[in-house]
Amino acid sequence: MTELVLLALAIPVLALLIDLLLGEPPTPLHPVVWMGKMIGYLDKRIKRTSQRADRLKGVFLALVPLCIFPLSFTLMLGVIHDLFGAVVWAVVSAVVVKTMFAINAMDRHVRPIMEALERDDLDAARRGASMIVSRDVSKLDKEHVISCAAESAAENTVDSVFSPLFYLGLGGMPLMVFYRVSNTLDAMVGYMSMEHINIGRFSAKLDDATNWVCARLCVPFILLAMALLRLDWRQGWAMAKKYKGATTSPNKGWSMSAFAGGLGVRFEKPGTYVLGDGPLPSDPAVIGRTVSVMKLSAFLFFLMVALPLFILLGVHVQLLLEEVLTWWL
Repeated sequence: MTELVLLALAIPVLALLIDLLLGEPPTPLHPVVWMGKMIGYLDKRIKRTSQRADRLKGVFLALVPLCIFPLSFTLMLGVIHDLFGAVVWAVVSAVVVKTMFAINAMDRHVRPIMEALERDDLDAARRGASMIVSRDVSKLDKEHVISCAAESAAENTVDSVFSPLFYLGLGGMPLMVFYRVSNTLDAMVGYMSMEHINIGRFSAKLDDATNWVCARLCVPFILLAMALLRLDWRQGWAMAKKYKGATTSPNKGWSMSAFAGGLGVRFEKPGTYVLGDGPLPSDPAVIGRTVSVMKLSAFLFFLMVALPLFILLGVHVQLLLEEVLTWWL
């Protein structure tokens, strides 16, 4: 039992260290890229017909990667455990776990935008923003570029950090991979275009469901991080309550409006939503402060929720599923 507790402690901690020190694996080796390729392959080969048929096809489109990736990784780790022992299993588990969440990656994505704005290079900042958001950034002014970069970091606090770590704690690596597939499905087919309005319906609803808990659970950790960083956490809470329903998503408004309130600004996607009562951010440092809150809140959540939950529950679920899939060995 002591050995299992130590291994259960080592897996998330090692995964976090890999994220902070090494970052993301090369693109060809990244499991999320593999997920995207499979989803894209299936999406291109599904012929659109009627609304009802397309929605059923969308369920099939989602279920294929939702089954293949968690089962494949669980089987792989079960085989590694049996053949090479617990230490190698724990190391490989940590590597897989790392690829399912990203803390430092968002910093690396938004920092060049902040630095470009600090040297008054708006075109470079727009190019950087185009890499992280789907909206047209070609005509955005400085304030809206700052807003979209900070919004992206705030939104990804849930999608890329809190939710995957929560599901790691709840169901180990298999449930964490399931969540990441669900989130990737939503990113690729779950938006309201004519091409995907029916095909992507199931994926969009599934992503809403899987993020529902952490979209709300993240708020107290964001507020605690703001308090520790001497930001206005009370205003963060006030804006979260006021603007939580201001986006079309049932989840996105919570974290973004909390960030906007605590930073004393408003986030704005022209023609879509406004979050917060403050002015549009004019200081590029708002981006850096957003990342600081994201990182600290993620670390607090990791220590207070994800790590103990994984030790008490997640690792046992993972080992049970591995045992079920490798009964034949």
